[in-house]
Amino acid sequence: MAAPPTVQQLEPTALRDQLTDQLLADGRILSPAVEKAFRTVPRHAFAPEVPVEAAYADDVIPTRHAADGRTSSSISAPWLQANMLEAARLRPGDRVLEIGSGGYNAALIAEAVGETGSVTTLDIDPQVTDRAARCLTATGYDRVHVITADAENLPAEAVPDGGFDAVIVTVNTWDLPWIDLVADGGRLVAPLRLHQYTWSIGFTKQDGVLTSDGPLTTCSFVPMQGDGAWDSHRSTIPGRGIHLAFEDGTPLPVDELAPAFDARPATVRTHVTVRGQEPFDALPLYLSGALPGFCRLSADPDTTIISPPPPHWPGAAFVRGASLARLTTEKISEGDDGLGLYEFVVHGYGPAGHTGATEMAEQIQHWQRNHRAALFPQITVRPHAATPEPGSTPGLHVFTKKHTLVTIDWPVIPGTAALLTDDQGRYLLHLRDANKPIWRPGQWALLGGNTEKGEGCDEAIVRELAEETGLEIPDLTGFITLDTLDAGGDFKDRVRIYHGTLNRPAHEIDLHEGIQLRWTRMDETAHMTMDPGTLAVLQAHQDTPHPSRDSAGSLPTIQVREAADPRSRSIVGAHLVLLRDGAVLLGKRHPDSAFAPSAWHLPAGHREAFESAIACMIREAEEETGLALKEDDLSLVHTLDLRDHNSPIPRIQLFFTATRWDGEPAVLEPDCCTEWAWWPLATLPDPTVEYTRTALDAIARGVPYTAMGWA
Repeated sequence: MAAPPTVQQLEPTALRDQLTDQLLADGRILSPAVEKAFRTVPRHAFAPEVPVEAAYADDVIPTRHAADGRTSSSISAPWLQANMLEAARLRPGDRVLEIGSGGYNAALIAEAVGETGSVTTLDIDPQVTDRAARCLTATGYDRVHVITADAENLPAEAVPDGGFDAVIVTVNTWDLPWIDLVADGGRLVAPLRLHQYTWSIGFTKQDGVLTSDGPLTTCSFVPMQGDGAWDSHRSTIPGRGIHLAFEDGTPLPVDELAPAFDARPATVRTHVTVRGQEPFDALPLYLSGALPGFCRLSADPDTTIISPPPPHWPGAAFVRGASLARLTTEKISEGDDGLGLYEFVVHGYGPAGHTGATEMAEQIQHWQRNHRAALFPQITVRPHAATPEPGSTPGLHVFTKKHTLVTIDWPVIPGTAALLTDDQGRYLLHLRDANKPIWRPGQWALLGGNTEKGEGCDEAIVRELAEETGLEIPDLTGFITLDTLDAGGDFKDRVRIYHGTLNRPAHEIDLHEGIQLRWTRMDETAHMTMDPGTLAVLQAHQDTPHPSRDSAGSLPTIQVREAADPRSRSIVGAHLVLLRDGAVLLGKRHPDSAFAPSAWHLPAGHREAFESAIACMIREAEEETGLALKEDDLSLVHTLDLRDHNSPIPRIQLFFTATRWDGEPAVLEPDCCTEWAWWPLATLPDPTVEYTRTALDAIARGVPYTAMGWA
């Protein structure tokens, strides 16, 4: 007669079932195959260093530490393992590669793909792979192939013909150099690091390109080692205890930012809110692609010059020359759930701090209007060999990695508005508050507002009308889509317009937001301050009261373009006039240069957005020649007011001299300049850029200003 099972024998099974039940209840496990794997694989056997109860907790188990004490290998939290296994969409017979070996996850994969599948698990650390191999053998999963290698240098013989059906990466990776290892139609799941934000993302490979097709999950893993290790490009602002990491962008100089923190910051409120404990990870990811000069800001614990300090993780910020703006939150109420309601607020530091803070605030409001309600953006990863042709501009939301180009496409979720008419042919218009930084302040517009996350437009307009007025409109139906373009023709905003009928005096409607409601005839709008989009919608309704949908069922779209700023604008250029022994430093432009090919020109460049001209001069000199300049050593010696008939925009060309500099000129941008040389002022080379020659002549004569090309 067999002895009854002991409590110790039953405990791991019961704990394993309890963990699996919880993962099912939380929506982490979705498929029978992944459920069976979690109920079968003994997690405690891969973590003998911890008590059995801890082995089945929904938490990380560290298994190895680096010399500095940081975790270098671990068993990931079960909720995250379940997410990634489901994202991999494993099938019986699949050939799977796991990068980052702990043993337990490889056993889960082996259960999911079955006896006909194959699993290869890899790690760069031989102690990690030895431990994984021992645990896999002890638990009966010795069919898993364990390899010790750098993930970027997988032995060719380890890759099956046609590639792996799935590659699952379980270390924090800055790049995805494994596209060629994935079979066409196969899956790659990885915690991809973008500007220090790490997301577990599932991709499908088609035609050599990876495309995401599911939610992005915020997560954390041990860092990649070997050739795939990354550089955070972290710099410290001198004497301030503030650190900036430009991980996925061009590192910018930070020394000139030190004085920016001597004064109180400019504060720009966004009126965009977030509830306590509500994740808003998508916002900093959006800002990282929308704001050139984006970085992550952290501060020493004893630093008091910024308030509030960044939380436990580095905050979102961006640099413009000697100025910086950063994202913070401010509690504005306890909220309906008692967890607090917080507003996104931007602090700006330095001479252009308010301008920078305003730019970040506008991007936050753009995200709120157009993207916040989206469930997730789409991420595309392609090898450098598949990038666009040279000379094309990747644009915003594009990250250049070591092996790949990562593009983030943010789906536009329209805002909503209600075009309400009565039996007299009038329109119900809403006067918006003029003293708030909101969309169309002080203008007459339609009722409506933004969608919320996971909410469709049909639901959003019903909710918005109820919140703003308490109205319920039974016959509310889709009418048209309104797209607003900026003055340059770029997309700015999209609103889905619904039409409905209402016959109630405006003064009887309980308005909760804005100033007042008014029933208005079309001819009366000429005497009102109207939102241009609303006016376009009213005109469209006058022209076609019942527009038809297209063959795909989509509403017709109208566009309204914002008026151009009537004030004159000029491009600002900064030019360096370095003199040594009566000679000036000139560079010979590359023969294929778009500007002045094969001609001689000063070190120069255009001012970037929210960058002072002198900061531009310092930056351009360093980028082009490697020379280090300081602001105190520079002097403005000439201004050339240039109208170039090859350009529709005039240019203000500023010329600076330097009393001293560090270094010798070197060719650092060979695609623009092929050599640097010192030329006597009396015998400039031929050809020299015409306006450069004109400016040098004026400087020699002591003339401070020249107008060129205006006559």
